[in-house]
Amino acid sequence: MLYTTHTNLHPHIGITFTMKLFFTVFVLLGVGVAVVTDEVVCQTDRDRDHRVRFSCEMAGFRTLPEGILPATEVLLFPKNQFSSLYWESFQIFTKLHKLDLNSNQVSQVTPSAGPLLPHLKVLGLRRNRITSLADGAFSACPALTNLYLNNNLIELLSDHTFAGLSKLEILDLSNNRIRVLPPLLLRPLHAIETLYLERNQISELPEDWFSPKEDVPYLYLFANPWACFCNLMYLHTYLQAYFFNFYMYDGQTFNASKTSLVSECTGQTN
Repeated sequence: MLYTTHTNLHPHIGITFTMKLFFTVFVLLGVGVAVVTDEVVCQTDRDRDHRVRFSCEMAGFRTLPEGILPATEVLLFPKNQFSSLYWESFQIFTKLHKLDLNSNQVSQVTPSAGPLLPHLKVLGLRRNRITSLADGAFSACPALTNLYLNNNLIELLSDHTFAGLSKLEILDLSNNRIRVLPPLLLRPLHAIETLYLERNQISELPEDWFSPKEDVPYLYLFANPWACFCNLMYLHTYLQAYFFNFYMYDGQTFNASKTSLVSECTGQTN
């Protein structure tokens, strides 16, 4: 693997740093050898909000590469090979605002001893291999507002999985394998506005599950095997009171709709 770097000054963007990684694969063809070279570019620039950004996609990284500016505010590593999230690895980025580890191989999020990333607002962990999350898994980033955990293999959550995330507004847990919702899961989430739980294996909603924040403006609960008996009475009552908060995705657009949830339970077709 060969690294080559160069630095350019741009009058509007600031500093752009490009890292080129060359991967050479030798394939034996009969008595000959074929050489295939793939070039991956990692770049430092500024995003639309003028935050210092480092992005590197499909580079095969398992850990953070050296040489990233500590002042970086946006780190983008989609489609790499990170297998775990250790908050200590990122604590040098004291101004970090966004971290994208989508489409990696993350199976574990290790809780930290304290708030290591006090300015982190957006965390992307879509399409990884997470099966469960420990208590206080995200205690390293108490300012988090957007957390994307969709399209993982999550089966288990606890009452304290999201402890300390009092500023979290968007939580996406869709397309997982969640069967049971812990009774107090939402209690730390005082600011929650959008909750995605569609396409899981949830059949029951615990009593008073939305307390103390009853009014969650955007709820996505469709495509779950809701059990239609007395244990679902709380959801039925909640649905009647807050029907305007229920939404569904039809493959193209998000629409306000409680009918999909009703039909799933009653067996009626709308």
